[in-house]
Amino acid sequence: MYFLVALGMTLISLCLLLFVKTKKNLHFGILTIIFGAATLMWLIDCIASAIEGEGFISFELPLDIWISIWTVVGGIFFYFIILLIFFIQEKRNAKTTNQVENK
Repeated sequence: MYFLVALGMTLISLCLLLFVKTKKNLHFGILTIIFGAATLMWLIDCIASAIEGEGFISFELPLDIWISIWTVVGGIFFYFIILLIFFIQEKRNAKTTNQVENK
């Protein structure tokens, strides 16, 4: 189930990347990479489970719901940290550019 949730978040972030091109400062490409990497990780986990003889996709409700929630929250948290870093870097570059122009 967490593989399907990560895949869904990857598709949502890809749609945001493709259809909201005017907001370049939101860096939706990074969000797509984050959830794409999570999807790849869960795909490898599903393949390993299938090789061991278990089901390809697990639907153990209490555990899989928590793993799905933590995958989404962790990806969004990581995305906001990267956005914060880009915002601070952009402010710092604007400040140094203004100081150079004033001299």
